[in-house]
Amino acid sequence: MREFLNVHFGTTRVSEVDKDALKAKLDGPALIERINHRKAVAVSYKKEAIKKHQVLRRENKSASSLKDHQCNANFGFSCLHYSVSEAAGSMKVKVLNKTKKPGRVNVRTEDGDAEADKDYIPVDTCIEFSNGQSEAEVIIKIIDDDNWEPDEDFFVELYDPATNRRLTGEDTRTRITILDDDNPGMLVFAEKKVIRHPSNERECFVVINRINGTDGKI
Repeated sequence: MREFLNVHFGTTRVSEVDKDALKAKLDGPALIERINHRKAVAVSYKKEAIKKHQVLRRENKSASSLKDHQCNANFGFSCLHYSVSEAAGSMKVKVLNKTKKPGRVNVRTEDGDAEADKDYIPVDTCIEFSNGQSEAEVIIKIIDDDNWEPDEDFFVELYDPATNRRLTGEDTRTRITILDDDNPGMLVFAEKKVIRHPSNERECFVVINRINGTDGKI
C-alpha cells in the first residue's frame, strides 16, 4: 500500500494562539496516547505469534490447582484462565455442579480490557442442573475485526441473583484472554536518501509505503 504526503511550502506566519493550541495538542492527551500505543506495540512483539484467521482455544490454568478451602462447595469453573483467538468465533466455558444435585446458578460476563459488544457478546444467564448432572457449558461469542490492538481480557463469574454478588470461592471467576491476529504493518519512506526539492515550487510529494501487513488503521 502506498500513500503520498503532500508538503506545502510558504511564508504563512503561525500566530501565538495557534502555536499554543498546537503545543497543547502535542503535549496533552495525544502524547499520552502515542506513548501508550508504543508500549502496547512493544508488548505485542513479545506475545505468542497468532496467524491471521488462526483458530485457537486453550485452557491455561485448571481450577484443580486450588485447595478445597479456596473453592466454592457447590459450583465453580473447571478452568481459571482461557485463551481464544479472534478468529475462533466462540469460547466454551465449563461450569461444574460439584454435588450433582438438582440446582441452578447464574453466570455473567464482566468487562476487563475487552469490552462487551465490541470484543465479545455479553452473557447473563441461568444454568439449571438436573439430578446427577455434573457440568454444563456456556458459549460466549468472540467478535473478530481488522483493527490491531493488544491482547485483551474479560471475565466470567458465577453470582447469586438475589444479592447480585459473585459467589464465594476463587473458582467462581474465570479470565478469558482474546488473542489479536491482526497485523497493521509499518510505515517506511520509499526514498531512503535525502530528497532534494526546488525552493521555487510550493509542493513536495513524499512517498510512504506500508509494509509487512495492512490490517486496520495505522
